[in-house]
Amino acid sequence: MANTQKIRPIHPFAARMAPEIAFAALDGLPKGSLILDPMSGSGTVVRTISSLGYNGIGIDIDPLAVMMSKAWTTSIHSRNFSRIVERVLTTAEKSALSTVSLPWIDEDIRTREFIDFWFAQKQKNALRKLASAIFHESGKYTDLLKVALSKLIITKQKGASLAADVSHGKPHRVRMSNDFDVLYEYQVVCNRLIKIMSESPMNGRVKVSRGDARKLRLPDNSIDAIITSPPYLNAIDYMRGHKLALVWLGYKIGDLAAIKRISVGAERAPEAKANIELAKNITSGIPDFHKLPKRKVNMIYRYALDMCTMLAEANRVLKCRARATYVIGNTTQNNVYIENTEIAKYVAEAWGLRLINRFEREIPQNRRYLPPPTKKEQSSFRTRMKTEAVLTFQKT
Repeated sequence: MANTQKIRPIHPFAARMAPEIAFAALDGLPKGSLILDPMSGSGTVVRTISSLGYNGIGIDIDPLAVMMSKAWTTSIHSRNFSRIVERVLTTAEKSALSTVSLPWIDEDIRTREFIDFWFAQKQKNALRKLASAIFHESGKYTDLLKVALSKLIITKQKGASLAADVSHGKPHRVRMSNDFDVLYEYQVVCNRLIKIMSESPMNGRVKVSRGDARKLRLPDNSIDAIITSPPYLNAIDYMRGHKLALVWLGYKIGDLAAIKRISVGAERAPEAKANIELAKNITSGIPDFHKLPKRKVNMIYRYALDMCTMLAEANRVLKCRARATYVIGNTTQNNVYIENTEIAKYVAEAWGLRLINRFEREIPQNRRYLPPPTKKEQSSFRTRMKTEAVLTFQKT
């Protein structure tokens, strides 16, 4: 446990996996084993395993999550990174606004309108210069430079935007003006990143890329273990907060909406060609399930089918007798308890993954970067999610 406590995160992330779960799942695996996290989020798993001498692959569909994981698993030379930061800031300070071109913003009205709503003019000007300077850099520290910019925006309280609770995935505009000094704070953030990244060295090789856990571009029987936490159904809208940073990092609002629509856990019905009969079979053991409104039923059908496809891919890429650890949250929808763990167990066993261990833990209501609980006895988060289960399967 002491090993994992030394690894400090470099960026806020809603409902980050607890490092001790990843640490425990490594028990018995020889050093050098290849570990996959197909929904890597902020990178807790890949960062933990690398510090302990394992090799890893991290995959996520969220562009900001991929940047975080890449940045967090970058070996850093403090002096070299400091020089690059100084160059970026000098370029930004000397840039004339009239010479700055950010095509994904300048040529897209939806993205411009989004930025105009969430950012005051002073910060917009500084972020334009900073984003442009970062995009002219190349090399191993590019993702770390981008994550540092994102940290100015993805905050609990005051940051470069006009919003609060961005890090909780629940941004709401709380001010009409802002005195936040973007370039000064960028230097502060980069100095903190240098300190954090220098505390725990990397010992294993890690590769992180954008991809989909339902369509893994990996060979059959190539992975020694899987450790992951799928998005919790209807709990946190990651993209809602992340897009405030991603619009400065090369993404249009329309692009981000498209990613959100296809993400696991999306509050949408299955596609027209989806196998609804299979979804009905998977969810048949959930009591009172069909008392839910049709929209909720369809949303859970989609989640069940996504879990089915994800676990099929997990079975394909795992080596024989290899283990897969999943952290899954159960939910309550309209006072109907939805046991997502039973959905996972059903489809895992159908694909040849045998459940060999399960334990459940309460989710602390004040856990860092979860949506903050309200004073009301039944806040929306409390009624949706109270516990998370850690399920370990073995490929038979």
